[in-house]
Amino acid sequence: MAKYFYNALKNNKQIIKGEIEASDLREARDKIRQLGFIPTKVYTEHSNQVPVDSFDAQIQVSGKKSKVTFLSLEEKISFTSELEVLLSSGIPIVEALQTIEMNSPKIRLKRVCEDLKNAIMSGLTFAQSIQSLYRDVFGSVYTALVKTGEDAGELEATLQRMLVLLNKQARIKDKIINASIYPAILIIIMLILLILFSTVVFPKFISVFTFNGEQLPFLAGMLVGICSFIMHYWWFVILLLGAVCGACIVLFKNEQFKRKWDDFILKVPAISDFIEYINLSNFMTVLHIAYDAGLPIISGLELSGKTVGNYCIRKKISSALAHVKSGKTLTEAFQRARAIPGALMTMIATGEKSGTLGKMLHDAAEVLDKKVDMALEALAKLFEPAVIIIMGGVVLFIALAFFQMYAGMLGSLI
Repeated sequence: MAKYFYNALKNNKQIIKGEIEASDLREARDKIRQLGFIPTKVYTEHSNQVPVDSFDAQIQVSGKKSKVTFLSLEEKISFTSELEVLLSSGIPIVEALQTIEMNSPKIRLKRVCEDLKNAIMSGLTFAQSIQSLYRDVFGSVYTALVKTGEDAGELEATLQRMLVLLNKQARIKDKIINASIYPAILIIIMLILLILFSTVVFPKFISVFTFNGEQLPFLAGMLVGICSFIMHYWWFVILLLGAVCGACIVLFKNEQFKRKWDDFILKVPAISDFIEYINLSNFMTVLHIAYDAGLPIISGLELSGKTVGNYCIRKKISSALAHVKSGKTLTEAFQRARAIPGALMTMIATGEKSGTLGKMLHDAAEVLDKKVDMALEALAKLFEPAVIIIMGGVVLFIALAFFQMYAGMLGSLI
């Protein structure tokens, strides 16, 4: 009989530690379950922890199936929501994952739940399982907050907070898509008009011009030439578009170019407001979640700073973090770094003085969410007229080309 040490969940909430004697690891886990606990980590005195990457290595070596490398935002919301509901109902984590695995219609979610369940049964905690197997899929923010919630014994509450962030990201994504529908329809109509006139209308007139020996008008010749080139060399156009997209991806991976682009985009009216507010909204939401989860303010700033995509804004956040590390209050740090708008500074300062910082961070995040909505609406109001003007220019070009051709045809008949 060997002595095994363990960490386990009591009543699916409280993390407890203890020791038990068993002949092997499987028997040790069975005995822990007989005590009414859910084992999350079991180890001997000679090996004080299970290597985090051990289970990941077993999956890769087994070759049974390829590991999931991507989950959509909707799938993350579904997984987090169902897991939070099951855990809040008192269902143990392993059974909760098994329930989601059995009932989810998504193949990728089934695989994720199966892998996480097996990892937990092998001795890892839920946070260790995600960190080991699906760190890149869920992201560093999700992984870190889950670990904090699990360590504090309030995993359900942390998952509920994560749902707030994920649902907010989904709402913003839906609003951007909805705002893009009308301009996209206009662009499609414009392309249809181009194809219709260049392939049906103009060829009829061209045949008349050719028959009468007249030269094709300049605008009509240009339009027909462009459309003819695209129709005959469409493969080259696709390759060119692919090359342009690839070049843009390479450029945005270049740190120097990304810095200059982020600095430039913050100087463009209307767009700069949307970029600033959406970055600060994610930052403030994660900072609020981390603070409520019990993370120190420095750790919360480090974690929430990872959600900021714009280099210039992230630099200000890093400067604020440095000020906090040097002993400054959060208000003083934000003021010196000029990291957030002045209106929000009053809220944070009031929260620090009154001991209600968590509530004020939540209120600040809601204010920023409203500003994101206002900035997106302003962008849509500017973008739609711009597309209409471009479409009008294209229609005018087609009309002038048609008029030139029609006038030329009449002139040849006189």
